Amino acid sequence: MERKKVICDCDNTAYFPGRPMDDALAILYLLGSSDDIELLGICCNYGNGTSEESYISNTRLLEETGYSHIPVLRGSEQGDASVSDSAKFICEMADLYPGELVYLGIGSLGNLYGAYLLDKDIFDKIAQIVLMGGITEPLLIHDGRHLDELNFSVNAHASAEVLSRGKNISIITGNNCLPVSEMPKDEFLEKLCSSDNPAGMYIAQKCGYRFKTKEIVYGADSSYAWDAVAAAYINHPEKFTDEHVPCLISENELGASGHLHPCAEDQANNIINIPAARSRTELQEIFYSSWLSIDMNTSDANFSCKGLYLDKLIQPCILIELSVEPSYGFHLLQKLKDDGYIEKDLDPAGFYRNLKKMEQDGYLTSESNGKGPRARRTFTITDLGRQALSNWQESLRRYEKHISHIVDGISSVR
Repeated sequence: MERKKVICDCDNTAYFPGRPMDDALAILYLLGSSDDIELLGICCNYGNGTSEESYISNTRLLEETGYSHIPVLRGSEQGDASVSDSAKFICEMADLYPGELVYLGIGSLGNLYGAYLLDKDIFDKIAQIVLMGGITEPLLIHDGRHLDELNFSVNAHASAEVLSRGKNISIITGNNCLPVSEMPKDEFLEKLCSSDNPAGMYIAQKCGYRFKTKEIVYGADSSYAWDAVAAAYINHPEKFTDEHVPCLISENELGASGHLHPCAEDQANNIINIPAARSRTELQEIFYSSWLSIDMNTSDANFSCKGLYLDKLIQPCILIELSVEPSYGFHLLQKLKDDGYIEKDLDPAGFYRNLKKMEQDGYLTSESNGKGPRARRTFTITDLGRQALSNWQESLRRYEKHISHIVDGISSVR
């Protein structure tokens, strides 16, 4: 079966501290679904951040996963004219693949509106428009807190034009995403970190930070893969129940709340498909299957934490000590020596480089308790670090048997 030709238009800012990571999870889903989906390019828009921040994040994600051959297009910034490189790319792909192109919009709709300004026939050329956004009733998250809609409402004029003029539109609303996209932290880390595919640890490292943000803001131990639900609908519509809903699309309502205003058919200005996933379990099995099917086409895919990919055995030793209690650098170094994990003459500079690298990878966090030369930086193991330590245990057990066999082999040739 021929692969679906997809453009992803998103506001991915996963590489910026504290920002949402669901756009990145949607892109990673598309990369892992390469048997069904050909990702033609990624367009950048604003919402979670600026369009330029989205460009930086998307470019970096593709470089790190080895997919830099996929084009990333800059989009218009908020308040700019909608005719951008992204809008031109959408038109080019629609002309190249008329009646085949699938547009996946998981951010604001300025780029697609820009494509319409360039080509008034664009909606006749695009086979399917799949969007994540909008609401049909108030959106409540975690402990019942109200959550603003942030895709259609940030550019209400573009949204109103696209949603009232577009054809074959399917919208995965915030209301329909909420019950099926929630991802418990422990489940997320366990499924990804235990995989032999380095993509698993990569995703855990690059996207797992969001759980800390949710814990701080909401006191929750879960996050949401909102946009991945829309991506999954493209190649797994059988996991959803379609509902074609007459809607009275209004720029004012979209700008105020992202409300799609379901109504009687004789009052509607478009009929929009609003699919709902049938099962959270089945849907998330599809997520994990695709994420763990990514072929990390890069020699720098050192993300598995299986021992084979880490440079020095000092790293699991550091994780062992910090799993007992947090510690500042000098005290941690002394503990490693006292407990026999490292040699007495270990280079301190190399030790601190390892601490810095482990913190960058998300296995540790650190906090300074003062300023000036007397300040001490205390290191604490993270949930990802504990999972990495568990992975090390399995690796070292295998290595122990392998090393014993090698030693016996050396002995036999003496």
